[in-house]
Amino acid sequence: MADKAIKRKHVSPESLLLSILNDFFVTSPKKPNTNSDASTFIKFAKVARFTSRSNDTAPLVKSAGLDVGHLLKSALAGGISCAFSAFLMHPVDTVKTQVQASTTLSFLQILSKIPEIGARGLYKGSIPAVVGQFASHGLRTSIYEASKLALPLFAPSLLDIQVQSIASFVGTVLGTTLRIPCEVLKQRLQANLFDNIVEATVSTWHQDGLKGLFRGTGVTLLREVPFYVAGMGLYNESKKVVERQLGRELEPWEAIAVGALSGGFTAVLTTPFDVIKTRMMTAPQGVDLSMWMAAYLIVTKEGPLAFYKGAVPRFFWTAPLGALNLAGYELLQKAMVTPLNHSD
Repeated sequence: MADKAIKRKHVSPESLLLSILNDFFVTSPKKPNTNSDASTFIKFAKVARFTSRSNDTAPLVKSAGLDVGHLLKSALAGGISCAFSAFLMHPVDTVKTQVQASTTLSFLQILSKIPEIGARGLYKGSIPAVVGQFASHGLRTSIYEASKLALPLFAPSLLDIQVQSIASFVGTVLGTTLRIPCEVLKQRLQANLFDNIVEATVSTWHQDGLKGLFRGTGVTLLREVPFYVAGMGLYNESKKVVERQLGRELEPWEAIAVGALSGGFTAVLTTPFDVIKTRMMTAPQGVDLSMWMAAYLIVTKEGPLAFYKGAVPRFFWTAPLGALNLAGYELLQKAMVTPLNHSD
């Protein structure tokens, strides 16, 4: 049985491709008369050295290189956890959007209108929200995991927190850019500018073109990058501190609590960018409202405190999202990834 497994492994196209990539990125040029067993051992040692940085999420690295299956499962874990949390907390996000989009109504006034809005109104825009979160965070988490494995190859002197921050930055920029059109449609539906997603898509395209679907990209990145880079770093470091204090690994509910606090805290810090983003995405069609103009109008007409409109619902919306996106993703990933075979 073992001989058959070895044969299948050698003829597998995936294993052959990964072996070539591993030789290209990891193994130094071969010298003549070099013992093949020794060179193989050195190659494995290099792989093991950089994978030891990511023990928290247990990334799998096969002898031939990166485990593509692990990256796909990471993408699925990230997409499912974020899509589920986005759907679950969408009513809170709708309240937050309406508070930020309004220049006259306060948080308490919006809350008093919830019976009038109704369940259907609170879940308006949930379809683009769920689709956008699944695609965006699936891409983000897979790039995050791949970057954590690849970065130490090119910069082995980087600290763990630096590797995590750079990996999170790259994944967040690409994943967020993918989600922008869904975010625009979601917020326009939440602000009651359109009745359904078809009307929102067609009208936005006819009025503003492709540019309209990517309105607010810059300010969204200014919100998302600090949120995920700081949030992921804060979560990982906070978890390590708590584990050192307790002298053991965190239970799932403890990891979820740390994720919720980390997500909620970073959400409050990035609320000003969220307010500007909402104003840009919900601006009337045909009005080209820039980030700086939106910020200027907020300061001059409503005062600096208006930058924190919706901070309370944003905290309560993002804390569960942080619990599911940070801790939930990690727990789901561990459940989905098959442990390494001891014989390997």
